Amino acid sequence: MHASTWLNWGKNSLKIAILILFFWSAPVLASLRVGVILPLTGDQARLGQALQAWLEEVNLYFARNYGLSFRLRFFDSGSRCRKMPQIVEKAFLEGLNVLVGPAQPACAAALLKEARRLGVPAVITSGDFHPVKSFRTPLGPYFRTGLSTRAAVKVLYRCFKKKGWHKIGLLLTKDPVGREGERWLLAYATEFALKIGGKRYFGLKDTDVSVHLEALLSCDAVVCWAPPGASYRVAKNLTANRFGIPVYFSHLVAGEPFLKEHAGLYAHPFVGAAFFSEDDFPGDKGLKRLFEKLYLSKTTWRHPVFAAYADAFNFLRIGVLKGGTAGWRRGLERAGLVKGLTGLYFLSTDDHYGLLPASVGVFRYQWFRYEPVCKPTANIF
Repeated sequence: MHASTWLNWGKNSLKIAILILFFWSAPVLASLRVGVILPLTGDQARLGQALQAWLEEVNLYFARNYGLSFRLRFFDSGSRCRKMPQIVEKAFLEGLNVLVGPAQPACAAALLKEARRLGVPAVITSGDFHPVKSFRTPLGPYFRTGLSTRAAVKVLYRCFKKKGWHKIGLLLTKDPVGREGERWLLAYATEFALKIGGKRYFGLKDTDVSVHLEALLSCDAVVCWAPPGASYRVAKNLTANRFGIPVYFSHLVAGEPFLKEHAGLYAHPFVGAAFFSEDDFPGDKGLKRLFEKLYLSKTTWRHPVFAAYADAFNFLRIGVLKGGTAGWRRGLERAGLVKGLTGLYFLSTDDHYGLLPASVGVFRYQWFRYEPVCKPTANIF
């Protein structure tokens, strides 16, 4: 064989050897075993299956761009919260490092209860869980992503402050969603110098709330905190009666599939994750580009839960890079500022959620686009 051929062969062999060593060493960082809870069957199956495809893409994206990925184990909740204890027990017996979920807010409490009982770490992606350090409440290995009611209220009140409003009315459902909203709407009113001008309650299936709206007409604006279906009926009442008062809705109506099917909510403002922003997006721009690419191919949906799950994976990635596979929790607690699809987080030993409300916004949906009412802030410091 010619000498130059031997030389080229030797160079190529060296390159191959280096590549083999790189990929052989990658599993050291990629060995975190992640259980992902999704509604793969039942009423929410389409959402769950779309989320599964999205998270597999996110995992591949991490492997290509950061040299690490996770070993994923998908659990089917069957769109039922009562399956949470069984899923957590399986994760415990299989020795998984962490659980991520749920897609349905109502399932968060059942998931957390069993995870704490068995000591299984988790990143909660929906529901009203607020892992902030307080007296007699150790945080434990539990983190939170996505937009919670507590954070959403702060986002909304920040928007009202910018508009110079001082007196607001509350329109609430008589259910856990309405009660949770009321709790934080009242708690943060003083902080933002807002006066509650009135509170009215309505039932989940009420079709006419015009009497309640009339009672709040003296306010600068009304906040309706209710499940999506009930919020839609309020919006229909607003249109039918031509009330001139602005009514703002919660983050629970923000998903595009729901908005497309309920045109009565078009042009009505609601709290929304930053990833609805088309310009000046403050979060992880790489994840945003990946999402937009898959959205154009109709693989993903503009739904807040897609951002919440992606943020959970991003939390784990940062935790592993900073603390290794064994010390990912300590690494995540030292992460500080973390860019996500929902917005910006600041994680510490005192706060395992840390979403910065100023980085989330208020939007309206019309002409199949999200238009900002109060933009998320890209530079918050």
